[in-house]
Parts: sequence; C-alpha cells; structure tokens
Amino acid sequence: MTTTIKAKALQPGDTIAFISPSARLNDELPAVMKRATTALETRGYKVRAFFHKDAGIQPSISNRLAEIRAAFSDEQIAAVICTIGGTTFTELLPALIADTELHKTIRENPKVVVGYSDISGLHLFLHALTGLRTFYGPGAIPELGEVRSAGDDDETSTQAFCENHLLRAITSQEPLGEVPRSKVYAPRAPHFFKDPSSTSPTPVAPTPPWTWLRRGQNQGRLFGGCLTVVARLQGVRAIAPDWRGKIVFLETAMSDDDQHGPPLFRVQAAFADLIAGGVFEEAAGLVVGRPFGYDSERQRQEYADVITGLFCEGRLAEKNAFPILFGVDFGHTMPMVTLPYDALAELDSERDSFAVVEAGVA
Repeated sequence: MTTTIKAKALQPGDTIAFISPSARLNDELPAVMKRATTALETRGYKVRAFFHKDAGIQPSISNRLAEIRAAFSDEQIAAVICTIGGTTFTELLPALIADTELHKTIRENPKVVVGYSDISGLHLFLHALTGLRTFYGPGAIPELGEVRSAGDDDETSTQAFCENHLLRAITSQEPLGEVPRSKVYAPRAPHFFKDPSSTSPTPVAPTPPWTWLRRGQNQGRLFGGCLTVVARLQGVRAIAPDWRGKIVFLETAMSDDDQHGPPLFRVQAAFADLIAGGVFEEAAGLVVGRPFGYDSERQRQEYADVITGLFCEGRLAEKNAFPILFGVDFGHTMPMVTLPYDALAELDSERDSFAVVEAGVA
C-alpha cells in the first residue's frame, strides 16, 4: 500500500502552474485564461502556463506528457491546477503509469494538484503510484476564469466562493471542518463557451438545499471523482482504488452540448457499474454532487430516485451505517468546493453535517 504524501501548504508568492492534460482550450479561450491568471495573481501568487500548440493526436499526447513532466519536475512550482477536463486524458495513462522516474520525482517534491471531471484519472494515478494527496476542485476554465458581476461580494459571487474554498483547502494546515454551502449557483454554462469574447456574467439562482437520501453517521476517507470517468477507469488495474472505508464522492458531467445534464439512463448505468465492481461493499458513505442540468424540483427528484432505487432498495438497503448526501456543491456545478482526496471526513444526518476533519496539506 502506498504511503500518503501531503504537499506543503501554499504560501503567498508561490508559483502555480496551469497544465492542460485533457482538453486544449488555452488558445481558444485566451480571455478566460487571462482572467484565471489575474484571479490568482490578485491573491498574491505567481502563475505559469505549461502549454504548447498541438498538431494531431500523437503530437498532442507527446506535448501533454512533456508539460506534465516539466511542471512536476520544476522545483519552483508549488501547485498545479488543471485548466479543464476533457475525454482525452486516458491517452496519457500508459506512459504515466510506466514512468517510474516521474513517480520518484513527485514523491520527493510533492505539489498541490487540483482539477475535476476527467482529471479524476490524474488523481487516481497520483494516489495509486505516488501516494500524493490531491484535490478535486476548480479549473482555470471555467471556474477561475469566470466573469464576475459588478457589485458581487463573497456571498453572491460564484467565483469568490470557488476561490475562497480552493485557497482554504490548499493553504490551511488546520482541519477544514464543515463543507460550506453556496447561497446561489449557476444553472447554465458560461456564455464564453459559445462566444469566447463574451464578458456577460453567468446568471445565478438560489441554491437547492442538500438532501439526505439515506440517514446515518459514519467516518471515512474521501475518494471519488466524475461518475462516468471513475466507472470507466475501474478497469485500469494499476490505478484502481481500494474503496474500503471510503466516503465515496461522485458527480456527473454536462452533456455534449454543454447545456443539459447527462441522461438518467447513463447515470443509472454508471452507478450500477460501480456497484457491480464492488465499490460500495465496504465503503462508508456516499456524497453526490449537485447534477448540472437538473434544475427543477422534479428533475432533481428523478435523479435522486435513481440513487435511492439502487442503494436504498434491494441488497444494498441492508448495508449498515451508509449515509447518502445529495446535491453538494462540487464537480460540474458553479460554484464548487474543493475536496481533498484521502482526507478523513464525516457524514452525520442528525446534525445535517458533512465535514472534513483533517487538513489537506502539510
């Protein structure tokens, strides 16, 4: 079993690297990247982007591998934030798994690593082969590069919520405590995905409350990611996690049009895949992210019904001490919290509490 390694807490003046291991949108959305850079520089950090233009599938794979190795090998880099997800990350896995020299470099000079969606694969790789504790949190595109509305404060700005919780997670050496709840959220994707020059803020709506689909109290170590990605990568034996004792966190991506959520039959199939793979046999609980595109009460109930039908009826209904919390602010939703992998957490429905009881960094 790989020993857990924690990166040092980020300090003012440290350098943060942007890398793009999946989708390559740096050149397509330069204004968004500039806003993301400014957001971190305003907070007192330096930012460097590791990015080279691609010219085909294999050159892209080579570029991405080189950028990853460069960022992790650079002793001046304290943290790595992935710009965005995208379906192509798995192309890198064979080379990353085989690169024992890179594994050694990461273990000897651990860095904060942040990302979500298909970056779930990077998290699984780093945990399995280096032991590094990483963070499921926002990217440069779209979260850190969002357009902030004039007059927004930290209570009404989705970007400020993302930034505040990200920086708390990667700078605080104290237990993170209660996971915060946003007052507003963005039901739709940012305008700049359709019009890269757009500076229109994304409209927000009141955030639906979290819901306990199964009551109870338990502790476990946080582990998970994007539902369909985690289900797919269970077959990669070198990085498949040990789910025993874990509080599993899972969320779903947008549909291909970036305007709707995934169809329920795909959600149901992915959860069923993980159940069939034994993920929940000895897990300690389940936290489900607020699903993008499921914005009406009826839609949210239909999504929740898939989970209760699989976990609260039939064989898994007999599982003791397995609380399930639905609608939490993480993953493909804006704003999002940042969750540290493999950190001890607690679910307690009686206290309506989801808390991280360890620090994410050293």
